[in-house]
Parts: sequence; C-alpha cells; structure tokens
Amino acid sequence: MKKIIIVFLIIFIVGCNKTAQENNGKVLSEYEKLLDSVQETAFIDSFTIYGRYFNLTGYLEKDVSNLSLVLKNEDIEEEYELILENTDSKTSFQTTELINQGINLEKITSGNYIIFLKEITDDKISYYTLENATNYTNLDYYTITKDDKNQKIDIAFDKINDKNFLYLKANVEKLPEDIYDIVIDPGHGGIDVGANKNGYFESNINLEYALLLEEKLTDLGLKVKLTRQTDESIDNYGSEGRVSVPYETKAKLMLSIHMNSSLYNVGAGGVEIYVPNHADITFAKNLAEEIVSNTSTNYSANVSNKISSGVYLRTLSMADLEDIKESALEGGYEPYEKATLDSTYYYIIRETGGIVTSAYVDSRNKEKEWNHYYASNHGCEAYLLELGYMNSSSNLDILLTEKDEYVNAIVSSVREYLEI
Repeated sequence: MKKIIIVFLIIFIVGCNKTAQENNGKVLSEYEKLLDSVQETAFIDSFTIYGRYFNLTGYLEKDVSNLSLVLKNEDIEEEYELILENTDSKTSFQTTELINQGINLEKITSGNYIIFLKEITDDKISYYTLENATNYTNLDYYTITKDDKNQKIDIAFDKINDKNFLYLKANVEKLPEDIYDIVIDPGHGGIDVGANKNGYFESNINLEYALLLEEKLTDLGLKVKLTRQTDESIDNYGSEGRVSVPYETKAKLMLSIHMNSSLYNVGAGGVEIYVPNHADITFAKNLAEEIVSNTSTNYSANVSNKISSGVYLRTLSMADLEDIKESALEGGYEPYEKATLDSTYYYIIRETGGIVTSAYVDSRNKEKEWNHYYASNHGCEAYLLELGYMNSSSNLDILLTEKDEYVNAIVSSVREYLEI
C-alpha cells in the first residue's frame, strides 16, 4: 500500500512540474512574441507599490514628446499617461506626482503582461522595453478581498534573447494567512495611556473604537489586522511593531486611531485627519465629512497645519530638524539625511510607506530599535485619525456615547474609497 501511495505521489509531482513548465514555457513564448518587434530600451530608476497603486520613474537617452505606459499582451493593451521632462537630450518620465494615484492594481484583469513604453509619432508607433536600473528585483501584491476572492499580482524584470523587460502576472489566488487588507492601529496602550480626562484614558478608548471598527470591516468581507487587541504596550518598530505590521501583512490601508488633547481651550473640539505628504486627500476629506455628518461632533477649529475642513498635513519644521540633529550628535551617530522640511511629521504615516513616504529611521542609532523596512519599495497608505479632543467636556461626551456613529462613518468612507 505504501509503495502504491509513493508511486502515486511521484506521478502527481512529475505531472505538476510538467504542467508548470508547460505553462511557464507558454508565458515565455507570449513574451518573446511581444518582444520581437521592439528594438529600443528605457531605464527604470524607481518602481514602487504604495497602498493599491503601482508607480515607476525612469528615463530615455533621447528626446521624446509623446510617451505613454502600456500593459500589453496578445489580447489587451491598457494605456496610462506619463509625466515627461526633457533635459539635455534625455527624457525623464513618471506615472504620477501624487503617491496614492497611478496604476490601480485592483483594476488589473487576470493575465500575463509586458509593461512597455509607447511612443506615437506622425509615421509610426514605437515600443520600448524597460530595463531595471534599481537595486530592487520584484514586487508582489494581493488584491483587496471581495466576495472572498483575491488576485496575486507579480511584477518583476526578466530577459529573453538579450532583451530586458518588465512584466506583470495577475492570477486568482487564495489569500495567504499572513496577508491582510487593512491594518487598524489603536494608539498608545499599557503604561502609555495617552491623553486622559475625568478617569478616561485615550489608550482604552482607542482600543474600543478599533475593535468595533475591526468587527464592522470584517462584516464587509475584509481581512483586518490590529496592531494590538488588548491594553498592552507595543513597540513602534521590530517584529510585530506598529510600523512593521503593515509591511509584514502587505496591507493596503492603515488607520491609526487616536483621541486628541491640548493645553489650550479647544472649545467644542472636533475631528482632525492627518494625511501623508504629496497625497490626494479625497479619502481624508470624505472621512472628516462623514464623521461630522453622522455624529454630533464638528470639524476642529485648529488652523495649524490645516489644508481642508478636518484635514491636516504636518511636516517637519526647522525646530524638528534641529531636535533630530541634536539627538544624533548626543547619541554619537550621523543625523538622518532623509529628514527634511518635506518629511511627514507623524512616524506612523511616514515610516509605513517605505521609500514612497521617505521613511528614514534606519539602524544608525544603535541605542534604539529601527525601521527594518525603511528602504522598502512596497508601502502601506496610512492615516492618523484624531477623532476628537478629550479636554473638551462636550467632545469627550460625544466620543464616549457615539462610538457606533463614528465607526459607521469611517466604514462608509473606507467602503467608498476601496470600492467594495
């Protein structure tokens, strides 16, 4: 009986390997056919995934004025506009100026594609293959769970007959156990209670909101991960740290839940949504609007760092940079050169986006834990939600009694943003 089982397994494995080789050969044949008529090459100096969006930058060693990016196979040609800049007989290109726009990987149809550049002139259409001029080799992405289904998308470089090319493969695949759609971060925890008022601790309220939000998002069919599920202290960095979780789970969206406080009189308080720098703020605006429309709260009256009603962008100030430099000198390490006036202030937004959000906490400070993913070209789209001010008695009362209304508003915004 054991011999029969072993023979069966051998036949099964050989059969699977043969099928895989045949499929791989077919894919290579498709790529080779597409590459036959392509003679010129462009160079990629950056390719990234941030949230749901794939983007790249690169250059051509010539002047061109009409260039687009295409995903092409034998049946489909999807075309995307490029932003061009011509200098000294060289054309630089990029897919987007806003980090949460670009090629939406949720929209990709299953199949095998080569990613080309396409130039249209008066007399012909030319295609350029893409050669990797970065230190990165590949990306993989799992689409958001819809109807209990997911796609895995592989993006990588290869070579056939001395021609370098960038390809994309999209196939329906079961979501691995350690991959998630959304990460929720209940701020603070354990001995770090955050703000407090009248015996209420921010860390506990954050957790209550996060658990309720997890439940309602899970009811939509989404796979949700919390950075903490109990009243505990957790590290910012390191394995299962707040920053590491979105990288480890390849999450598309991260919401960090907080309650605000101030030394000053904030009147009725109000909601503040903090966003990444260089991002489209449509989602954040909708979040703030939904919360104000469906609860008894209002937009915060705080004008510092405000860019829209209820939406805020805080970047490092000169004083912040001086503090960073002073801390480095005291610690005996070089200051972070990537920390600039352009850097997003809040680490939970900046450090979870990898190179896209200019994460900079590397290992130079030997006394502290560091962001092991700071140089990643695959980051998570993150927002910090200051839902209200605990030092406003009226706002605190709303925060304590209208949790369902707040969470329903957040869920509605997420559902619209992710097109669920």
